[in-house]
Amino acid sequence: MNIELMMLGGAGEIGANSCYVNIDGHGVLIDSGLHPRRRDREALPQLELLGERPVHTFVLTHAHTDHLGGLPYIMKSLPHARMIATRPTRDLIEIMLRNTIKLFKLDDVSKLPAGALDFYVPAMLDKFPVVFEGTLYNEPLKLQHKTSTYNGASGRSASAEDITLTFHDAGHIIGSAGVMFEAGGAAIMHTGDVKFSPQALLTGASLPRHHLDCLIIECTNGAEDKPHTYGEEKERLADFINRIIGQDGSVLLPTFALGKTQEVLKIVSELMNAGKIPKLPIFTGGMSKRISKIYDRYAHTVPRVESGFQLTSIPLTYIKYETMMNGKFFNQPSIVIISSGMLNEGSPSYRLAQRWLGIRNFGIGVMGYQDPSTPGYALLQSERDVEFTMANKPTTRACELERFRFSAHARRDELLDYIFATKPKHIFLVHGDPAATASMSATIQANFPEMNVIIPGLGESYRLEL
Repeated sequence: MNIELMMLGGAGEIGANSCYVNIDGHGVLIDSGLHPRRRDREALPQLELLGERPVHTFVLTHAHTDHLGGLPYIMKSLPHARMIATRPTRDLIEIMLRNTIKLFKLDDVSKLPAGALDFYVPAMLDKFPVVFEGTLYNEPLKLQHKTSTYNGASGRSASAEDITLTFHDAGHIIGSAGVMFEAGGAAIMHTGDVKFSPQALLTGASLPRHHLDCLIIECTNGAEDKPHTYGEEKERLADFINRIIGQDGSVLLPTFALGKTQEVLKIVSELMNAGKIPKLPIFTGGMSKRISKIYDRYAHTVPRVESGFQLTSIPLTYIKYETMMNGKFFNQPSIVIISSGMLNEGSPSYRLAQRWLGIRNFGIGVMGYQDPSTPGYALLQSERDVEFTMANKPTTRACELERFRFSAHARRDELLDYIFATKPKHIFLVHGDPAATASMSATIQANFPEMNVIIPGLGESYRLEL
């Protein structure tokens, strides 16, 4: 079997993630992300790099914006492609794209390609999920395409009637999937964003661990040798909350609306139920309410640490953006769990943080990765009572600050363990910064010098015979 792989985004970074694979003439595009920072040509997958290569199938691994946010652009450019996702991911598309449209209204989009945003309009939102086939984990699908005029590997016409696609639970967020392609006795796995160990809600990935001919694997945490364990982070969070509450203060936990909010709600609930922190009012809001409903919809069909657990069982108070600056949490010890996770300017967490910063007995717990361009990153670099710049505005932090890493991505040792278990002939290291991919590559080559390890460049064509 001949394949060709090309990255249209997300090469050497966590960006507009998009990967093209041509399997014996059948073109598959995996993900269509929106870059978290850029609003120029590299904000969206660079489809023009494909030239005359066909795209017969589009596969969406999960619904985070850096994998989904370019979907309307793809839909306009590839209207005839077969669209496939897991059922939870399909249900999240409209919610997440509604937020993407809001982001574009706040940004300067003048450098995007002409017509790129034509489908980023509310009238289109209900149409996108309808065109997707929603499938279950471990349910093989046939990618039938009788002939193709282009084979990226050999240039010959080819038949792709025997390609099988199967989604496997990636453990990252609800609906997240690793994608297995099997054809002619060969196996190609794209992990998507993967988390092997359990989180508070989700049980962790269950990817096939047999030999692979080709593995495309994310490397987000590829440079981290010894991060804190989930259990250690829970204890640190409990200590932080108790310290702030002991000062008669409130705690702000900025979280990503999809995935992180739901996990942190479960963590805080568990700490309260175990008596490790006081039973306090929990406030949340924004689009996470709709997302949590989808988590609950699949409480019995998506693997859970606690089977059947529903987020609606946690006592919550929902706050509105328009009135949140008068919230009760400013007058009584409380916990506020709200997006955005990087405190993006204008978001609920950003607005609340502006007031939180000035209250000495309050605390902010930053819950995950912060891009260097974001207000959250600037906050993390700040020192107490020392002026710093946040979102281009001078400010001073009087409140307490702590950083926590409840990562929804696999640890470096888990990634290496999966690679060593599957022993792929060819391996592509993606979705990681240069330090992460270089570190992973060096370790793999030191242990398995016979493996063909590739750190793909944007738009570069890699042709393999499996």
